[in-house]
Amino acid sequence: MFGQTNTGIIEDEAAIRRIHELAPAVNGALFQIKKQAESGRTDRCEASAKCLKEAIKSAKLPKDYTDEATGAVDAIMLHAFMKATSIASRAAIEAAMEDESERRAMKIKEAREKLAGAIRYKAPEEFRRKCERMLETALYSGGIKAKGPTRAKPGDMLMEDVAGAELAQA
Repeated sequence: MFGQTNTGIIEDEAAIRRIHELAPAVNGALFQIKKQAESGRTDRCEASAKCLKEAIKSAKLPKDYTDEATGAVDAIMLHAFMKATSIASRAAIEAAMEDESERRAMKIKEAREKLAGAIRYKAPEEFRRKCERMLETALYSGGIKAKGPTRAKPGDMLMEDVAGAELAQA
């Protein structure tokens, strides 16, 4: 018994005190990241998440608390990337329907980048398949309708010619 101290208990109390001191700041940061995630701003979310993870690790908190906070950050990041992928995929389909091929290509590229980020944060396989189908839909949509009359479908030009010919005969 000689030489033994209760340093384990003292260290546990110090760790609990640090958790109680940092918990409001961590919860506030998680709330801010969650708000950014709802709007699909993955670049801001990633920067905030990286800073928060570094702050949690540098605070020398217990491993279980650090793992729990990191898991919460990763779940929020997964949600952010899934939301951003969905927004970009829908925008690509809208651009395809409006026959804007440049914007469609840009949105498809953005959606694929966001999908890669979602996969990095372990997105479900079903989500990946649905996004791939949406992107295929956007890729194969649009670009079919001609902007004006064509040789096969002269449209209003034909009706004007017929009306003009009838007037000329009268």
